[in-house]
Amino acid sequence: MEVDVLIVGAGPAGATTARYCASKDTRVLLIDRRKEIGYPVQCGEFLPAAKEMYSMFPRTADLEELFKIDDEHIKGVSEFIDLISPRGRRYRCEFEGMTLDRRQFDKHLVKLAAERGAEVRTETAFLSMKDGVAQTTMGDISAKVVVGADGPKSRTARAAGLRGPDLCYPAITGQAEGDFEPVVKMYFGGLAPGGYAWIIPKKDAANVGLGVNPRLYKGPLKGLFDRFLASHLLSAKDVTMGFVPQSGPVSRSVAGKVMLVGDAAGQVMATNGGGIPLAMIAGRIAGRTIREHLKGDASLEKYESECREILGKPLAASLWTRRLSDVFFPSDSRTEFAMTVLRRRGLSRAIRCSRVFYLF
Repeated sequence: MEVDVLIVGAGPAGATTARYCASKDTRVLLIDRRKEIGYPVQCGEFLPAAKEMYSMFPRTADLEELFKIDDEHIKGVSEFIDLISPRGRRYRCEFEGMTLDRRQFDKHLVKLAAERGAEVRTETAFLSMKDGVAQTTMGDISAKVVVGADGPKSRTARAAGLRGPDLCYPAITGQAEGDFEPVVKMYFGGLAPGGYAWIIPKKDAANVGLGVNPRLYKGPLKGLFDRFLASHLLSAKDVTMGFVPQSGPVSRSVAGKVMLVGDAAGQVMATNGGGIPLAMIAGRIAGRTIREHLKGDASLEKYESECREILGKPLAASLWTRRLSDVFFPSDSRTEFAMTVLRRRGLSRAIRCSRVFYLF
């Protein structure tokens, strides 16, 4: 089978890339190993409001066009994030955002790509590459461009000789039923060593979960998760596990005709684990670059340079803050001290991918 563009992974990164490179003159094939797009859900489903994304990534443009969200895909709205210390001290930061229905939102993004002409195949896995030809469970596929949007453990990256994220935090998440305050809550300390636990509200329910630094905690997450739920008198269903890149963007996201986008490229905010907006911003850059490349107007390396220009500085600041936090997070007392020193203003800067101290 021959196509112009093969995209591996139909999450926000892959679907957005497909949306912006597909056309009647460009044959794009979007494959995903899952039976159902968007399921199982493996994230907190939180998306910052456009105004917040502009503040975090001021070099972006036309975010309203990229993040036009239908009301049916929004399951909750919040204006604040509470950061809660090991001793229970709350630091409330203004931060507007929404909780998505990722199961439906991801399908919506794939639909937008299909409307542009992309072909979509589910239950199709990428296996390897041989002599530049992708080997998949549906047979060999020859493509002029191959996009790896298949997560932090990307097979596409390995096949292309690209290095994925150096550090990934294991995370566990589920759905808790009930009425919740319309405020995102992040809990720090020993309940999630080196990471944090969360409660992200939505209508009649909340996303609950936690992620940990694997260098500080090597045990099973289920025990930590159960203790966190019990401390809030909650139970969870649809529990899933995954990995969140925490080492910043990979040093190289393009090799030959292969590009990496989203989690596969380490495009995640290291201070809060947010990846949906970055996946879509990078996906739009990737899609547009591919179109120019196929016309002979640009090399694929343009994608890498544009991502660096638009996302590089905020992600570097976020990674710096995450590494600084590693000094304090090994113990509850240090974490408590750090949050007391930073206070609301410093913590608010941290979740916005800004350096927490103005002098550094």
